[in-house]
Amino acid sequence: MKSKLLPILFIILVLINGFLIFMLLKKPHQNSVQRQHKERDFLTNKLKYTEHQKTKFISLDHIHRASMMRLDQQIRKHKEVMFNSFSNSTKNIDSLAALIGELEGKKEVEVFHFFKSVRKICTKEQKKQFDKIITEALKGGKNGPPRKGKIHPAIPR
Repeated sequence: MKSKLLPILFIILVLINGFLIFMLLKKPHQNSVQRQHKERDFLTNKLKYTEHQKTKFISLDHIHRASMMRLDQQIRKHKEVMFNSFSNSTKNIDSLAALIGELEGKKEVEVFHFFKSVRKICTKEQKKQFDKIITEALKGGKNGPPRKGKIHPAIPR
């Protein structure tokens, strides 16, 4: 009786572990997609976009995300080369660091152009609200919760 029960319990445990691993691996992807939609929805709701404006915004967002992903991949590639060259003295670390810095600068320009394009699809009233949102974001956001354990800028130390 015990010898027959052991293999059955083993198979059940393996199936449960496989299911749990699947759920853990699937969940981060869902969270990433949900976070992207929350970021999109934040602006479209705050600015009270029309359906036509939402469509344009989503198109701009797709282009922007693709560009940012491409730049991030290039940065990761150069950082990988740099940090894998500890034993290789022929790599010029300064030039790699300068290239990474240049790519980071391109990311900042890309973000600027994205928001400039987003602002262009706004009405006059929406542009005022958009400018307030951007100004608040640059200040660090007074009403938002602290990010990643950092002390909130509006809280005195």
